[in-house]
Amino acid sequence: MSTPTFEDLRRALFRAHGEGRYDEALAAAREAWKRFPEHEARTAYWVACLLCREGKPQEALRVLRDARSRGHWWGEELLMKDPDLEPLWGRTEFLRLVEECRGAHRAAQDAAKPRVLVLRPDVLLPASPHPLLLPLHGRGGSAEEYAPYFQSATACGWFISLAQGTQLEGEEMYTWDEPAQAERDVAWAYGDVVQSQPVDRGRTVLAGVSQGGALAIDLALKGAPIPACGFIAVVPSPGGTEAVLAHAPHAARRGLRGWILTGDKDPRFSRVRDLHEKLLQASMTCRIEVVPGLGHEIPEDFPARLARALEFVTSL
Repeated sequence: MSTPTFEDLRRALFRAHGEGRYDEALAAAREAWKRFPEHEARTAYWVACLLCREGKPQEALRVLRDARSRGHWWGEELLMKDPDLEPLWGRTEFLRLVEECRGAHRAAQDAAKPRVLVLRPDVLLPASPHPLLLPLHGRGGSAEEYAPYFQSATACGWFISLAQGTQLEGEEMYTWDEPAQAERDVAWAYGDVVQSQPVDRGRTVLAGVSQGGALAIDLALKGAPIPACGFIAVVPSPGGTEAVLAHAPHAARRGLRGWILTGDKDPRFSRVRDLHEKLLQASMTCRIEVVPGLGHEIPEDFPARLARALEFVTSL
């Protein structure tokens, strides 16, 4: 039996958490915490949340305090709005920790800059530009964390430009919460790659996971500042649907194509399905794949699905 990867443990953790099996989730969190010290800010937070669920708030506080002593931090919203941590909210020592983290968050946010991680095609064609895939990480993610999900497209001749937002919710945990800033960050990443790499601007596909998937749909429908020919949204978290859909008729007329992947166990499934129906009503060519039994996560067979999605959204 192969040793589980960080992603394997995270998937197991969130699946067990979503089903109320907190002891199993805690076991996965502890293993990730032990085996992947480079992710301690995230794994210590998971362990603390699950210890609270198990009725052990003092132990949870000790985990957070020990991680903080090693320089790790979490945003105030993570600490004070996650219901898992509610047993800690009234504790003086926890509130001191929140205040320390507030200062660390402010310093990190002031230093944050837009970033892009570029993956080159396995074989470069000197005579013609390559298509460009621009994936957006999920809320609380990073470019490095999401790169393995999209890496397979390089074998099909795609440049991959993974944008990373500048809005922080925790240490190395980035969000797209403020729409105008998110748009600026993605536009910067797009401009950086088209100026430095031999990419085909006419074959640019926006992609994203969860919050990043919703943003990919939004920006693709707008058509500016990124002239995407298609979008790929994986378990998207649609927000201001009506504002997004206002651009759909024009996007359909210019030939934008979309592909959406969701699971029938995703809490947002009905909203995603409704969004797809409204895109079809706007005469957009858009396909949805519903994975039976899948929650709010990326399926293990995603590389094969990604290949089909890229072929679909770039078809004439």
